Amino acid sequence: MTNFSFGQIENVDSYLTNLESSGQDSKLSNLKHLLYDLQSAVYASSGKINSYGDQPTALFTDNNSINSLNTTVTAKNDIEIATIKIEKASDLNQSIDLNSFSGFENLKYIFLISEIDTTPSVINNLIKNNTSKYILLYKISIGG
Repeated sequence: MTNFSFGQIENVDSYLTNLESSGQDSKLSNLKHLLYDLQSAVYASSGKINSYGDQPTALFTDNNSINSLNTTVTAKNDIEIATIKIEKASDLNQSIDLNSFSGFENLKYIFLISEIDTTPSVINNLIKNNTSKYILLYKISIGG
């Protein structure tokens, strides 16, 4: 079984390829489901919380809402992936404190999607209090 590096953010496509090439089919299938399939989810953005479906497994948020997630999101027991959108250049000036996810007992993946031009090292430097508890993934998706 292959171990992947923790503590540093990894490109989502590379991570999926590594899972596939190392034969970790169940992990690959689960992550693809979390990334691409429709599922129950919580949306936390600009101080508003909206939940869709029962037992949400996904959280979608922005950088401005991260610090309040532990207190504002009540349906967090089943969430396995948190997707954080980086939408504007000022988002790159705010750190992402992973302690904000401490109440999410089943959270495995934190997925950062940058909609602005940046680099993996800039995204990695946003992360604070990384305890290697989560697998950190990113995608730079400009205009798409």
